[in-house]
Amino acid sequence: MSKKNNTNIFLIGLLFLSVFFFSCDTEYIDKVNTIPGDVIKVPGYTQIETFTFKDSENNTVSAAITDENIIVTWSVNTALPSTIKPEIVLGTEAVISPASGAEVAFKDGTVYTVTSKAGTTKKYTLKIDFRQIEPNTWTYAAAQTFTKGSLQRLTNSALGGSTNSIDNLWLSVENTRVYLVAAADEKTEYTAEIVHLGGSLGTTSTTAFSVYGLYYFLPEDMPVGTYDLRVKNGIYTLQNASVENRFKITVTEPTAFSAELVGTLAEKQAGENFEVRGGMMNTVTSVLMYNSTTPTVTYPVEIVSTTLYRGVFKIPSGTPAGTYNRMRFYRGTANTLSQFTVTVK
Repeated sequence: MSKKNNTNIFLIGLLFLSVFFFSCDTEYIDKVNTIPGDVIKVPGYTQIETFTFKDSENNTVSAAITDENIIVTWSVNTALPSTIKPEIVLGTEAVISPASGAEVAFKDGTVYTVTSKAGTTKKYTLKIDFRQIEPNTWTYAAAQTFTKGSLQRLTNSALGGSTNSIDNLWLSVENTRVYLVAAADEKTEYTAEIVHLGGSLGTTSTTAFSVYGLYYFLPEDMPVGTYDLRVKNGIYTLQNASVENRFKITVTEPTAFSAELVGTLAEKQAGENFEVRGGMMNTVTSVLMYNSTTPTVTYPVEIVSTTLYRGVFKIPSGTPAGTYNRMRFYRGTANTLSQFTVTVK
């Protein structure tokens, strides 16, 4: 056979092989088997086809899948779950970690890794696209004084009827921050402790949260001084709408005894401790509890420990079961009556 013919046969062979390989599904990858010269095709799919889960009302939520992310659009009017159990559909013979149906944290940054049959991998990151209405800010036209140890609040009794009160809050403590910025440098921040966010917990006088809003305690270690109050709620940062009255909040130490109702309606066993927040709690010398229907029958409460801003007390062993809706805090000869309520089980 001539060299020319040999060359033609070689070129025809190359053309055949190129057509063969380029016509194969590109989602498949060549893999050499243990038999010499034997080549097989295995799936190389690393994509997520669908990603769905149920919300707190058993509605199906579907995510959008991009090249790198699993994006969930979430309305802040819907309760945000701490975890989810997504059902995940993958490409042919792929596997995913965490597995479909496994419980994972529902937060930005949760990572899924898809591994194809061929051994290739791809990572997807969970992203939550929050759709939030901008909350109303609040307006104070005068300087204010905040006392450490006392319950602070930003409230709106009209529940949407006032343009000068805080409203349309995303009711998620995890996505809310209350902080105060020092007037001295307009930079130093102190984060407050949020104890309640939302509407009323009840209508009785023994609840601390009778009006819609935001309730918090100042940090115990923050120095006295002048500050500006700010609230980070979801994607929005809120502060006093009266610009000229910013940085006019004076923070002071307590000068009188107070017992806040945060923690009231507690249920405890005899012998267990409970905590009372307030001011000058370290001046308490004794405590009596009783029910207002039988005020002459009182029971002493043990003092476990006290600081300026809180006291830890113990229900003595042998205290009869029942609801005690009055606490009288003695400070020497002075005393203060509180509606702090404890149910002894």
